[in-house]
Amino acid sequence: MLLHLLLPFLLSFASLFAPNAPALTGQEVLRKMHAKYQGKFNPYFTFDQKAIIYKSAQDSTEQVWHEALALPGRLVIKFEDFEKGNGAIYAQDSQFVFKDNTLQTRTRRVHEVLVLGFDVYHQPVDRSAAQLQEAGIDLSKAFATVWQSRKVYVVGVNSLEEKASHFIIDQEKLWVLQTVRQTGDRRNVVDLKGYQNVKGNWVATDLTFSLNGKTTMHEVYYNIKFPKTLPANLFTVAGFKAARW
Repeated sequence: MLLHLLLPFLLSFASLFAPNAPALTGQEVLRKMHAKYQGKFNPYFTFDQKAIIYKSAQDSTEQVWHEALALPGRLVIKFEDFEKGNGAIYAQDSQFVFKDNTLQTRTRRVHEVLVLGFDVYHQPVDRSAAQLQEAGIDLSKAFATVWQSRKVYVVGVNSLEEKASHFIIDQEKLWVLQTVRQTGDRRNVVDLKGYQNVKGNWVATDLTFSLNGKTTMHEVYYNIKFPKTLPANLFTVAGFKAARW
């Protein structure tokens, strides 16, 4: 009888000395993502996309873009007609912008959607972590919560009210649902939806981009293919003009 009365107290007392569970970190979330899909996705990927670009809610234009990826870390985009020579390359953590097949600008830029949507499954976790830290995401901050009726991991902030760059990962599927890049008062958000399994590869096919709460672009992917390989020169400045896939 005495033991029965003392048991709740003893359990409570013991809990004071129980080791705490290690705090969740961004690196741990990246490790979970990498472990789930490493070696399961094709590293070569091409698709077309409908790009709806918004000047305002009432004023938009629609284009067709063509994209090819070699993972990890390489993406080439041709805007509209291949022959026009307008587009961009993302490689070497940089953005190369072309007009009339001539390089206009080269800017150092980590493409966090490319890293979290694709590269994280094809490269060492430390590499992904370094890129995301360069993009301004504090990987020491992470927590689990429910967001839009889903169990998620949030990395880069201690709460969703905090104004800082972060990303949101589905706990079960371990794919990215949202990225937020906070630069001063500018808040760039990418929402990734419409995940489809295409020949064993999970792809978000519906992306919405917004700036300070206003939609700036909506992308819808189609004609998705996974070739066995792609020529390396597709992703080079010298090869941009002739690039076709």
